[in-house]
This record gives sequence, C-alpha cells and structure tokens, in this order.
Amino acid sequence: MKKLCGVTATAIVCYPDDKILLIKRDTLPFKGHWALPGGRLEPNETVDKTCVREVREETGLDVEIVCKIGEYHEYGYREGVEYDYYPTCFAVKVTGGQVVKQESEVQEIALFNLDALPSPLAFGHDQMLRDYKKCLPHKSQ
Repeated sequence: MKKLCGVTATAIVCYPDDKILLIKRDTLPFKGHWALPGGRLEPNETVDKTCVREVREETGLDVEIVCKIGEYHEYGYREGVEYDYYPTCFAVKVTGGQVVKQESEVQEIALFNLDALPSPLAFGHDQMLRDYKKCLPHKSQ
C-alpha cells in the first residue's frame, strides 16, 4: 500500500460575498473531491510560504495570508492509498494573477458560496471551512 504523509498547508481563498475558491483534485488520495488549494512543504520551507506557493502553482493566483485558521490532522485510506497529513489552514486574499488551473493535479476550479458547498469535499476540509466561518464578522441584518 502506498503511503502519503507529512506537513501540508491549505488555503481558503476568500472573495467578496462569502465566496471561496475550491479545486477538484486529480490526484490521490482525494481524486474527484473538491478541496482547498494546498500541498506538502518542500525542504527548508515554512507552512506560510508553502501556502502561498501552492495556491500560485495550482490556481495561478498570487495571494497574501490574512490569518491562520488552525492546524489539523487528516488520516485515512482511499483507493489503496494511506494518507497521514498535518495541514495548517490559512485564509488568504487574492493580490494578483489570473485563474489558470494546474494541468497535472487539478481537474476543475470554481467559486462557491460558503452556504452552498459542493460534494464530496476532501476529508478534513469541511472542518477547516466551519472554523473559517466562525472567524467571519457577523453581518448586520
């Protein structure tokens, strides 16, 4: 059985009107699932730098970190792959670039309203999004 593990960084790419950018993965273990952009740290790289780099590589967007949402643990088995990731999730804002999907890892990129997220979401990303919603300022009625 193949095992994927390590420290990773994910990003909630924020847009106005409570919209976020999600990617549909084309690689295991989350192939076919909607997910937050992100990936594994490279040698001598910090999680914040990984977050910014991975968003750029997967979506073509330049981003700036707004805040850290939290640290998580994703563990499980899917299609003969065991995964054991320790992602740190950040909220980020777009500072430039244009959406261009990475051909080798991404099937699709789309914007979604926080109240109408697609299914299936990659394991653990639903909790990151719930934690992100708690950080949002309350809207006046």
